[in-house]
Amino acid sequence: MNKVELEKKIKALEDKSDNLDSAIGLVNAKTKEIKYNDVPSDIYLKVESYAEEYGIDKDDLEWKIKEVRECVNKLESAIYDLVEPFEDLKRSVDNDKDEAEWDLEELLAENI
Repeated sequence: MNKVELEKKIKALEDKSDNLDSAIGLVNAKTKEIKYNDVPSDIYLKVESYAEEYGIDKDDLEWKIKEVRECVNKLESAIYDLVEPFEDLKRSVDNDKDEAEWDLEELLAENI
């Protein structure tokens, strides 16, 4: 590759990396919405009130609620991990850009 081609490739990879930064920000903002989703806690709080109303000892229900909390935490983690393919692609693009910059440096050094 010549100097002009390498510079064009580097510019294109920089643009793609910048776009991926934007995408990662969007994905992270969207996945954080799970943190504010109160549906599971609303449900088990209501079930706790039913248990109290119907004479079920809170301790008899607590292990099931703990199980729900653990599953909710696992779901939150899985949702947060949705960003990983975007981050992987960005790393790959950044590596390609680094290689192209290295090639350009070598080409320029050869022409000195």
